[in-house]
Amino acid sequence: MTGTTSENPPPRTARDANRAELQTRLLDTAEKLFADRGYFGVSIRDITDGANTRLASVSEQFGGKESLFQAVLARRIRPLNDDRRARLAKLPGRGARAVRLRVLIDAFTEPMRCRSGNPGWDNYFRLIAQLANSGHSIGRLIVDDFNTIAADFIAQLHTLFPEADEVVVQDAYLHLVAAAMHTYSNNLRLDSLTGGRMHTHDIAERHQALLSFAEGGITATVTRSP
Repeated sequence: MTGTTSENPPPRTARDANRAELQTRLLDTAEKLFADRGYFGVSIRDITDGANTRLASVSEQFGGKESLFQAVLARRIRPLNDDRRARLAKLPGRGARAVRLRVLIDAFTEPMRCRSGNPGWDNYFRLIAQLANSGHSIGRLIVDDFNTIAADFIAQLHTLFPEADEVVVQDAYLHLVAAAMHTYSNNLRLDSLTGGRMHTHDIAERHQALLSFAEGGITATVTRSP
């Protein structure tokens, strides 16, 4: 039998390879610039100059700046959330609630920890931290990706704490998100606060602090008396 199968895709042509390389260059450049300056602080010319390509390339490859921005976010949020779902699927159905909560927190935070230190991922974490706190409508471009993974974790929190009110469960999840974003946003706040005695980039220490804070904070939030 002849023909191409999914196991044996046709080799890419030189044109395809060049197009893929250009797209990656534009994505990488835009990601760093957006992380540094925000969406509205970056022009298309800034991106194409940084990527060493023609001004028309953004439109040709992505359809415009907004679509490029969406592509920058989508290429990282989707594998990140796939990793989270795979870990969340391993959450024990039985056992001590504290142990199960730690697995849940790990499922959310470990995919960030293991990617931290990669320049592209560090730029992405800075970018989403900005976006989460901006309140600007540009965030609508990825709201579905954020809300879908949120629903998965909130459902598991309800399972762990069935007696908890919906409001406190929502609060607990959002505070987990905020703490994780702070930890991985490379904001140098800790360096400034301690005069350089402690460092944001000491990820092992910061991650352990995040886990302790999240476990205690979530437990206290969802079990508090009205």
